[in-house]
Amino acid sequence: MDTKNNDLFYSRLPVNEIPLSDLFTEEHLFFHIPGNWHVVITDVKNSTAAILSGLHQIINLVATGSIVAVLNIAYKANITVPFFFGGDGASFIIPQSLLDAAMEALLAHSENAKTNFNLDLRVGHVPVADIYAQQHALLISKLRTSGQFVIPVLLGDGLTYAEKKIKSEGYKFATPKPANRQPDLSGMQCRWDRIKPPANTLEVISLLVLATKGAQQAVVFKKVMDHIDSIYGIPQALQTYQCGYA
Repeated sequence: MDTKNNDLFYSRLPVNEIPLSDLFTEEHLFFHIPGNWHVVITDVKNSTAAILSGLHQIINLVATGSIVAVLNIAYKANITVPFFFGGDGASFIIPQSLLDAAMEALLAHSENAKTNFNLDLRVGHVPVADIYAQQHALLISKLRTSGQFVIPVLLGDGLTYAEKKIKSEGYKFATPKPANRQPDLSGMQCRWDRIKPPANTLEVISLLVLATKGAQQAVVFKKVMDHIDSIYGIPQALQTYQCGYA
């Protein structure tokens, strides 16, 4: 599917409505991302020290702003793109047609973060073709978790490779230039409400799971999800982070 006119690659992927643990084992439901797409990553430099200084909410605000800036560009082009919130930054996978506009908006957002909060928001991108050339995999699927909420699900170590490359000492980040226009951050909200647990329990959990062996990634993730389901049951509702895009 690596053709010139594949802007709607992700938009047209089928939406799966099966348990996440089952999705991991259905290889035919995952598709290779086109080689002419790009992984775009934002990252607040030295975020750990900034968080220890009490800037946790500001860092989340800056990271969320980068998501909204890119999503608004994609929305105006009638293109859906997958994205992933990382707390101190975000990752996107976007078609070539959106790259220039997205980078311009993100660099302007980076400049604003520096001016207003003295935070260094780094912005970089890696062509998917380069990820494949280094023998890394990047496959994607769609999953409906509840109602109209659809999330991207990735397999392969391609995103991890791109993140390491962009965050490495040798990577040359684009230098922010005076922007012709400010990034469009309309629709962003950050209410900073705590996620309340369901009425019949006393806990909310958040897990970060890394599979050290890429070839066993799907198996590892399935085991984790199966174990979670055995403890909590199949999720019937979704609690979402309160800083997002409306």
